[in-house]
Amino acid sequence: MRKALIALGVLVVGLFIAFITLYQQPTYAGVSMPKSDYRQLKTSKQNISQLLDDLDHFDYTKPTTMAAVEKTGTKIIKHNSKNLSASDAKAMRETLYGRNGIISITKNAQKGKYNIDASVASRFHDKFEVLIELSVNAINKSSAQRQRIVDKLNSELNIESSIYHIGIQDENEN
Repeated sequence: MRKALIALGVLVVGLFIAFITLYQQPTYAGVSMPKSDYRQLKTSKQNISQLLDDLDHFDYTKPTTMAAVEKTGTKIIKHNSKNLSASDAKAMRETLYGRNGIISITKNAQKGKYNIDASVASRFHDKFEVLIELSVNAINKSSAQRQRIVDKLNSELNIESSIYHIGIQDENEN
């Protein structure tokens, strides 16, 4: 009888631990969030990372590289702006496709037949900052928590280094 009670106790504790582990809300940058928001954040991070990668591989002589940048831009508008207010969604589109947006700058480079050098890449810095802030704003409305998430995303995506690499790549090829 005693062994049965011990076994039952161990089973209950095991089930309790499994329950806590299974239903625990994910955290990012110390911020607990619903699983749906966590998935959206991970998707947003992947999309921004993909855009950085596409820009890094941009070559005005290869139309497929411009197509990749545009495709990722469309994906960012579709996924990263989910749950944004109309004005924030518009700001995200402007950051990508506006007169001085990331994709517009890249299209101008293709039309002007030049690759992205350091001076062009430096114009991306504030655009990526806005893009990350708006992507995070879609999942979290608390300014203190949002800033912690933004800081961690900036760190993990290594935005500064990525933009620097995009800019010097053209100089290294010359």
